[in-house]
Amino acid sequence: MKPYLFLSIFIYSLFNLSAQNSTITFDYYKGLNNNDKTILADVYHKMKGLNYHYFNLVSKEEISQYSQSKLLQKVKARAVIITAYFTSEQGLSNENLVVIYGSYTPILSLYKSKSILTPSGNINLDELDKQCYEFNTEADYPIVTESGSKFYFTPNAFETEDGKQLINQNIDICLWEFSTKKSLVYSGVTTSSNGKMLETAGSFYIQAKLNGKDLKLRKTETYKVEMPCDKNSGNMFTYYGNKKAGNINWDVNKKESAPFVTATELDDEEMNYDEYGEAIDRRYYEGEEAINFYELSAGKLGWINCDRFYEIKNPQTLAVRVDSDQPLVVRLVFRGINSVLPLYSDSNHSDQYESSGIPKGEKALLLAYSVKDDKAIFGYKEITIGEITLNNLSKARFKGAVSELLSY
Repeated sequence: MKPYLFLSIFIYSLFNLSAQNSTITFDYYKGLNNNDKTILADVYHKMKGLNYHYFNLVSKEEISQYSQSKLLQKVKARAVIITAYFTSEQGLSNENLVVIYGSYTPILSLYKSKSILTPSGNINLDELDKQCYEFNTEADYPIVTESGSKFYFTPNAFETEDGKQLINQNIDICLWEFSTKKSLVYSGVTTSSNGKMLETAGSFYIQAKLNGKDLKLRKTETYKVEMPCDKNSGNMFTYYGNKKAGNINWDVNKKESAPFVTATELDDEEMNYDEYGEAIDRRYYEGEEAINFYELSAGKLGWINCDRFYEIKNPQTLAVRVDSDQPLVVRLVFRGINSVLPLYSDSNHSDQYESSGIPKGEKALLLAYSVKDDKAIFGYKEITIGEITLNNLSKARFKGAVSELLSY
């Protein structure tokens, strides 16, 4: 992997390009110089899929100076060199480049296939981030996680994979929480649903086991989760995640809304009392601070998210070019929105990543990195047109840098 990488960032609206043409000439005995390669690369990157670009390979001055046979020699020689460049450095096949005859000077036709976009990066559930709790299936107390979330299960709500209900059994409940943008970046989890941007109040992956064997929630049961959140972002719902191309795609269940509950509302709740006059059915007890939270309801285990679709009035497409010979993870982390979007690798370009449906005018942090074992390369930039440098560093320093960047 190259030790230093450069990313050029540009934003463009969605539109279709028709066939275009340009002229490029060079000394075919010397071949392409760096400037010629930059020109060719720019032409190819700016082309939309299923379009053509035509190269004139002789200049007007050459046409006035040389015979047709000499001009044909120049066209053929330059076409061979340009074709070799596109096949070796851009990964095209010879079928994408054809010399078209029929005029006084032939032209070289460049065809761009339709791009296939694949989410960059993969899910990484680090064992060090896993939280495990021993839980009795008859218990009526919540599991309280490291982030302060509370999981409430109804008594005996679990069963084995073959449908046997568990009564008064000790089981293991393990989960990973993604309550911050940092945790989303570390794990590779993003907030999008079928290509549409989501705003999240938090997500998690939860599993239950008995003697190492997977359990599931009974069909008639649901559980509730109180997810601490200072800001009421609007109507949230439960989303269920499924792995898709190495990432998580979230699907909403409109029947499972997640209301925002304030500490004031909790203080005003009517209390129930037992025969001794002690308060019962309280969410918070003496010495415990009441906080705002979303109350999520879920009917199964696995990937769960408390989200809403984010309304985008002026969608843009963001494209990033990377000077890299290996795949990177590229993420867009919004400053004012609790959302992390993946950028997609482009099948037409080993060095390009893009994402559509980006809200215009929002501030965001672009992260590009690769983590392998205990080492990482990492770079970042606030969204503006320019360059970004990626540097070698340890995995621990990578996490520290992300933590510092997303601490506000």
